[in-house]
Amino acid sequence: MAEHIPQERALTEEERQKYDRAGFIGHQVQKRLLASNILIVNMTGSNTELAKNLILAGANITIVDNEIINERDTDTNFIFTKQLLGQKRGQIAQEELKLINPLVKIDWLQEFPSPDKLIRHNGIVTSTTDFEEMIKYDKLSREINIPYYNLVCCGYYGFMYIGLGSKFTYEREKKVVMQIVFGKKLQEQDRYREFEEVIAHSVSLEETLNYNYKPQGMLTNTIYYCLLMMKKAQEIPELKAYDPYQPNDELLDKFTQIGKDIYKAANGKDATEEQANTFRDFARLYGVDYCPVYSVVGSVASQELIISTSRINEPALNWFCYDSVQSYGQVEVIQDVSSFQIRDLPERKQLIPKE
Repeated sequence: MAEHIPQERALTEEERQKYDRAGFIGHQVQKRLLASNILIVNMTGSNTELAKNLILAGANITIVDNEIINERDTDTNFIFTKQLLGQKRGQIAQEELKLINPLVKIDWLQEFPSPDKLIRHNGIVTSTTDFEEMIKYDKLSREINIPYYNLVCCGYYGFMYIGLGSKFTYEREKKVVMQIVFGKKLQEQDRYREFEEVIAHSVSLEETLNYNYKPQGMLTNTIYYCLLMMKKAQEIPELKAYDPYQPNDELLDKFTQIGKDIYKAANGKDATEEQANTFRDFARLYGVDYCPVYSVVGSVASQELIISTSRINEPALNWFCYDSVQSYGQVEVIQDVSSFQIRDLPERKQLIPKE
């Protein structure tokens, strides 16, 4: 399917006063946000955090949610109180978020839209730990060529899947290489900001769950292996039904061993004691709600959606993995990006004022 081209809409005077930070994020970015619409499936804690940040930035959203507010919602979601128990979650979310920013459009659907209506959106966001469900949404997003994000929070750990679709074009500023001679920067006659166009694509979600993947970052993010633990556990009935609120040492040991086995298969050596403890903590807290992680993952996701919606600047790709114990998050780019097409944009060249 053809690539989704971002639209722009001029700011009204009221919007100009409200979004006075447009000079910081860029007027073109702001105009594209005002014309955007992000589809958010289920108002979980992380998705509500995401929605709040998007509407504050001026983006429009469509909520898909036919669930009823329960005790877990009131414990993990800042917009739901005990007095709202039993009411429709999507409808209440729509009403409460509209109070935060009345200038944006917030729609509420009780059923997932058909493909012909889905293509009007700039992105799809879900929040599920079910990998079969993730794969279903990922395939759909690739078919209609719309970015897809899935937010997952498990205890102290958070994950975000980023799929850019089958074709995704964006602009980025070219890196400037400064020439240094004897410790001093060479003074150039004129310096410019130069830009380039990148035509990217995402491999399927299934391909990013690579059990032989070795993280390329300066630090090995053990949390990526926890993601693989979660997927493997879902293939084992007794672990898929694991309840962290009813401790079972035998199942906990079995769950932890999965992480150790995955790590050894990928790296050819045993996990360190610290890494093994991380696997055990992940298994022990799997399914436990820890609201600060919702806040971090939802905030990072909103930043990425602003980037992918505006198509100005470089988006993250594949997985973002966050460890709240270490206060550390890392993007894990699983796929080979060398096949991305890059084209210079000489018409976007800008003179940098001299200091």
